[in-house]
Amino acid sequence: MSQDYHRPRPSGLAGAILDKQASKFNEDEASLLLEWIKELTKEEMNTSGDRRDFQDTLKDGTLLCKLINALKAGSIKKIMKPMSNFNCLENINQFCTHARSLGVPDEETFQSVDLFDGRDLFSVTVTLRSLGKKVEKSLGIAGPKAVSKDKIYNA
Repeated sequence: MSQDYHRPRPSGLAGAILDKQASKFNEDEASLLLEWIKELTKEEMNTSGDRRDFQDTLKDGTLLCKLINALKAGSIKKIMKPMSNFNCLENINQFCTHARSLGVPDEETFQSVDLFDGRDLFSVTVTLRSLGKKVEKSLGIAGPKAVSKDKIYNA
């Protein structure tokens, strides 16, 4: 796994866990999720599913907050300007809180550092996929397209 975050790479079991998490990330799925966000938010954005692009696109939390507001207008009253790490993490936390309120279970909700530090981008895709399923059922808004079976990796 490349070092995508600013902390030293752990060794031993912790490093093995990070490698396993990184191997679960699917670029095709990430691309479909970004296309879904773009479609709902009407924002111009990079929809490449590349690890680095996926993280850079969502890292400040602004698009995630706009996604929540596109799903349920006025949910997030104030989206923080990404001028500091604190503001970015606050945006991500607001997204996670509102995703839970829309029905995403706690065990399917990522932690802020998973996205911000790039430690577990797979869990970010799990949260977005779960959110898509929940809003499809409860609000009638189409969720993200599914990845074709031949593009699913088995690690």
